[in-house]
Order: sequence, then structure tokens, then C-alpha cells
Amino acid sequence: MYPDIETEISYKYLQKLIKILEEPICMIGGWAVYFHVQDEFKKAQDRPYLGSRDIDLGFHFDKKLTFKEIKNSAFVKTIDILEKDLHFEAVNFRFVKEIHSETGKEIPKNINLPQHFIFPIYVDLIIDNIPKKFKEAVKLNPIDEPLLHYVFEDKKYRSTKETLHKKLLLPSVSLMVAMKLKSLPNRDKSHKRIKDICDLFALMWYGGENISKIKDDLTSLVKREDIEKALVCLEKDSLEIVSVAIGHSVEEIEELLKSLLS
Repeated sequence: MYPDIETEISYKYLQKLIKILEEPICMIGGWAVYFHVQDEFKKAQDRPYLGSRDIDLGFHFDKKLTFKEIKNSAFVKTIDILEKDLHFEAVNFRFVKEIHSETGKEIPKNINLPQHFIFPIYVDLIIDNIPKKFKEAVKLNPIDEPLLHYVFEDKKYRSTKETLHKKLLLPSVSLMVAMKLKSLPNRDKSHKRIKDICDLFALMWYGGENISKIKDDLTSLVKREDIEKALVCLEKDSLEIVSVAIGHSVEEIEELLKSLLS
């Protein structure tokens, strides 16, 4: 779905981050889906699951944290690592590094290239709660995901993955499905919407959780109208692209996803 060079570069920087960061390291987004489904997907199809272009890390904040506590948080330490060790640049609420789309090498700041040669790799730092002193302490507009707090506060909604001698925290399959359902209607780029549909199906088919359990968990995580809004996005053209990307028929994909409302 994405060019291999882009997902390979993204994974390379993900590995660099994991090696440097202190535990607990919480992965969300596309790479979290990858870690959930990769083993079963590869076993079934003899190829890796779709990689991600962006790297999404999750962080827990108590709403009552003081200015000093925020400045000493893992979130701020991660910003320092991104900027000082890996040389990412803060752009509004994201961290970006420009990569040459053919060579895979970092593009120096003094080099101007046509846009089609530039692949921007993004790292998004996502929090569950926004403390009152956050903007004062961090000077960045935060990306928040309210469902993320379940990962840190309820072991039912998290799992772990050992990689590079580090323990990653992942939202449970059910929680990842809930996050994808909530994000899908807001996707304004077609490739991101298609990737979300791929991830939803893969989580339900290859994620190792019983469908009835996923549906039971969703009753506590999202409203029925959230599911309905997401399923409206299952347009035929998009499903045909998803079908090719993940090796399942359009009918199979549509039937499984629509079963969330049954």
C-alpha cells in the first residue's frame, strides 16, 4: 500500500527510538496494529503485514500534574531524544524528518529538492489527558486520545510485546479497534482511510481476540453511533483497494466489519 522504502525507513527509526527510550514504551497507531497481527498474518499469507509511515507513541498524564512534573515527564524526555539525538524538527504538534524517497537518506536542511523526492517521516506523541499546565510547560499543541488512558489504568485493555530487549505496551485488540473506529470518519486523506480499514479488518481477523469479546468490549469504549459512522466509510472503491492490500475479498471484509453492529 505504501512504498516499501517508506515503511522500512519508518521501522528503522522506530527501532532507534525503542533502543533509546526508557520503559514503559507505549505504541499506538499503525505500528501497534503491525505488532498485534504480524505473526498470524505472515503465517497465513507468507508475507509481512502492512507497515506504517508514521510512528505514534502514547503517554499517560494525570490532569493535576504540576509544571515541574510535566517538565520531568517521559513525554518531555522523548521530545529531547527526537530533537537532540535523532534530529527531528518540531512542526506544530508533530515531529518530522525529511527523507529522500529514492535513496532513503536524510535530506540536509540546505538542500532543496522537488516535492516528489521528499518523504516526510512523522513521529506523533499522543497523550490521554491534557494537564492544565501542559502548554505552559511543553510549548506544543498536544494530540490527545481519550481512549488511551485505558492502556495505563486497566490491564484488561493492554498487552505487551518484547522487541529489541524492551517491553512495549500496546492497546488491546479491542481498544485498537475502538480507536480505529473513532478515527476513520475523520480521515480526510484517502490513503489513511484505506489503511484504517485494512487495520480494522486485520485486527479482527488476525489479532487473536474472539469477535464476540471485541464486540462486548466495544460497548464500554464507543457508542453505537460511532460504529455506524465508521461503517459509512466502507465505500466500494476503498474496499477494492483494501481487498488487494490484505488478500481478502471485498465481501469478506464488508461482512466482518458490519458484524460489529449485529
